Amino acid sequence: MIEKKAIIIGAGPAGLTAAYELLKKTDIKPIILERSKDIGGISKTVNYKGNRIDLGGHRFFSKSERVMDWWKNIFPIQGKAAKDDLLLERKKKFSKEKNAPDPEEEDEVLLIRNRLSRIFYLRSFFDYPITLNLKTLKNLGLWRLFRIGFYYLRVKFFPIKPEKNLEDFFINRFGKELYETFFKDYTEKVWGVSCQNIPPEWGAQRIKGLSISKAILHFCKSIFASDKNITQRKTETSLIEYFLYPKFGPGQLWEKVASRIIERGGELHFQKEVIGLEAKNFQIRKVIFKDEKGEFRAEKVDYVF
Repeated sequence: MIEKKAIIIGAGPAGLTAAYELLKKTDIKPIILERSKDIGGISKTVNYKGNRIDLGGHRFFSKSERVMDWWKNIFPIQGKAAKDDLLLERKKKFSKEKNAPDPEEEDEVLLIRNRLSRIFYLRSFFDYPITLNLKTLKNLGLWRLFRIGFYYLRVKFFPIKPEKNLEDFFINRFGKELYETFFKDYTEKVWGVSCQNIPPEWGAQRIKGLSISKAILHFCKSIFASDKNITQRKTETSLIEYFLYPKFGPGQLWEKVASRIIERGGELHFQKEVIGLEAKNFQIRKVIFKDEKGEFRAEKVDYVF
């Protein structure tokens, strides 16, 4: 029987996941062609003079049980507290599975981390996403709180219809005062574009279903909740409080996946830049790529990812 081959372009999370799934569930041999010398794409961890540097946070969190189980199949979740896990130790947020690893003893482990993102505004730090706790209320002051409540109630009764841009989207969900306080300048500084020139669909993608009412509801639930599952499936994505993170950065997990791919018979080639595809009868037959020497080569394939 002739072995079928699949060329996978790029050794990022998507490419590595595709290769690993092919090896587990099919007879197709994956061949990964990676342009750089690294594994993990934009989720890689760079080792520079003994320092491991992550390109962005890349929190390991998903509402999909299948995705969470996939990650846990590579690295298990910590079962005990590390030295700096005082908050987690108090809340007992560890894996209950048998033989769950001790992060002080094991390196191949998913740590449970508390989320902490903040905005520096009015010479004070505010939790982000905006959390309606006592510290936030104190930092805002009574007058600004009154204006936030007034404009929020007004837009609830008289929403902007239709929503023509991101500004309309934010105002409908947070009110004009809160929009101008936190969202307007921040968004325009990050993206370099006025909120009036960004379509409203961008907001739906970035902040999902977050709104003031859901933030208040989440705050009230957090006061009385005695324990929370790490999956947090009933929590808005923007309001999650915990996430998983490999002990030595996200790149560590994808490096492990790459090693499993090679152990199972897959191939991973670095400094191979795909520059073209050759098709016949509406099917891709060859992948053309440039190697580390700058020479052009072609590989016959059955599938391309």
